[in-house]
Amino acid sequence: MASQKIVLLSCHQKELAVRDALALCGFELTTYDGFNTDNLGTFTNEQQRPLSQMETALKKAQLACEYTGSDFGLGSEGSFGPHPQVHLLPWNYEVLAFWDHHKQHVVYAVHGTAETNFASQKVSSIDEAMLFAKQAQFPSHALIIGNHNDAFFQKGVQDEIELHRQLTLAFQTESSVWLETDMRAHMNPTRMKAIAQTAQKLHALLNSQCPTCSLPGYGLSKYIPGALCMTCGHASQRPKAEQWQCTKCLFTEEKQLNTHVSAAHCDFCNP
Repeated sequence: MASQKIVLLSCHQKELAVRDALALCGFELTTYDGFNTDNLGTFTNEQQRPLSQMETALKKAQLACEYTGSDFGLGSEGSFGPHPQVHLLPWNYEVLAFWDHHKQHVVYAVHGTAETNFASQKVSSIDEAMLFAKQAQFPSHALIIGNHNDAFFQKGVQDEIELHRQLTLAFQTESSVWLETDMRAHMNPTRMKAIAQTAQKLHALLNSQCPTCSLPGYGLSKYIPGALCMTCGHASQRPKAEQWQCTKCLFTEEKQLNTHVSAAHCDFCNP
């Protein structure tokens, strides 16, 4: 069976992270880089992102189809911030949007991970800057010097000599310099790994068809709490079932999980 063509809209080499997973689904991936994706938002705020993360990923996939005439498009969008439970830890949240232009159908794959070097710091010396760089896995992971309002603002710094040079220039006029990790995919191997993991989830979704309309993307939409405590029998907040849903026709079903949990997870026994 011949492969179907799918186009990824990206200027940051994300095809390296997603090509293998798409090939397993029967898609031959090509990349369109004729649209500057920075127009949809940048991590460094030169351009604010006007859409939500999922909307931006979908917009990229739709633009891939629009610019190339492809039936299938793929868009990727990442975000970074505090861990949802442990706020002192950083968190990377990735979204891939698969768009079937002919059927007007979208499949989203999402992935969150604490495996990220996302960090920023204001430094007051080159020694302090080099310590930050080491912790940020420089030079395999690029750095950004300054912010977009600074005259010495520089993205994609991956060379120690260049980092020293840029910092020396900056400290000639400034007492402190802002440093941050460059989170663009082609500058950050750890993020590229997270995108590849998201692509594996997309692979599973594209091979999961709705029992009613047969479109791909049928999968987990939420957990249903209520697993019973083995000691007291009260319902806990732990899930008793998964809810699976089709994003197109909205067919929904529950898939049962373990019906009992230990007292350690019971709000009544262990408040």
